[in-house]
Amino acid sequence: MVLLIGAAAAEWARLPVLVLLLLGFVAAGAAALRRPVAAADPGVLVWAACLAVALNLAWGGVPMAAFIGGEVACADRVAPFAILRVAGALLVLTSVALIVRLVGAAPGEIGLGWPSRPWLLISLVVLPVIGAAAVILGPPLAEPFFGSMSSPAALPAMASALLFAVANASMEEVVYRGVLLRWLAPITGLASALALQAIVFGLGHGVGTDFIGSPLPVMAATAGAGLILGALALRTRSLLLPIAIHVALDIPVFLGKVCLGL
Repeated sequence: MVLLIGAAAAEWARLPVLVLLLLGFVAAGAAALRRPVAAADPGVLVWAACLAVALNLAWGGVPMAAFIGGEVACADRVAPFAILRVAGALLVLTSVALIVRLVGAAPGEIGLGWPSRPWLLISLVVLPVIGAAAVILGPPLAEPFFGSMSSPAALPAMASALLFAVANASMEEVVYRGVLLRWLAPITGLASALALQAIVFGLGHGVGTDFIGSPLPVMAATAGAGLILGALALRTRSLLLPIAIHVALDIPVFLGKVCLGL
C-alpha cells in the first residue's frame, strides 16, 4: 500500500511502482502456489489489488494534450479523447479479468453483479438527474481550481461524453471500489480498507498541470466521493450504483477537458 500511495501522489513514480507491484504479485503468487489454498491467499489478493490500481494510475499518466481542446473536437461524435479512455479501460479491465482468474476469485466477490431491484431502479434514476446537475453546476464550482470557463454546448458532444464517462467510471470503480476495497478488507479490516481506497483515489486525482489553485480541495472532495461510493458498493453489494453516479459526474469532466481545453 505504501508503494501505491506513493504512485498516486507522484506521477513520475507510477511506472516504476507498476513494475515493482507486478514483480511482487508474481513472487507472492509463486509462494502461494506452494501452499494448499493459494487461490484464497489474502497476501496475493492485496498485491493483485494494488497492481490493478497501479495500472489504472499509470494509464492516467498518458499525455492527452494532443486530444484536448477546440470546437471541432467537442463536436466530434466520437472524440479521440474518449477513444483513448476507452482503450485504457479495456486494457485495465482485461487485466483485472486476468488477475481475477489467476487468483481464483469470483466476479461477484468484487461487486460485479446486479443489485436488488430497488437499487437497480435508483441506479437508473441517478444517472440523468446527477448528470444534468453536474453539467449545470460543474463550471462555476470548478472555476476556482481550473480557471474561468463557460458552459459548452453539451448536446453535440454528449455521445463522446457518455462514451468517455462510461469507460472511465467502469474502470475506476472496478479497481477502487471493486478489487482494492474488497481485497484489502481481509488484511486491514473493512473500515480501514474503505478509507485507504478513498485516500488513494483522492491522491490520484490531485496531480497534473490543470490546476491554477491548490489541488488539495479537489483531492479532499474526490477522497470524500470515494468514501461515499465505497459505502454504496458495500451497501448494495454491487458496483452498478457507484458506476452510475460516477458516469454522471464524469460527463462534465469530458466537456471541460475537450470542449474547454482544460
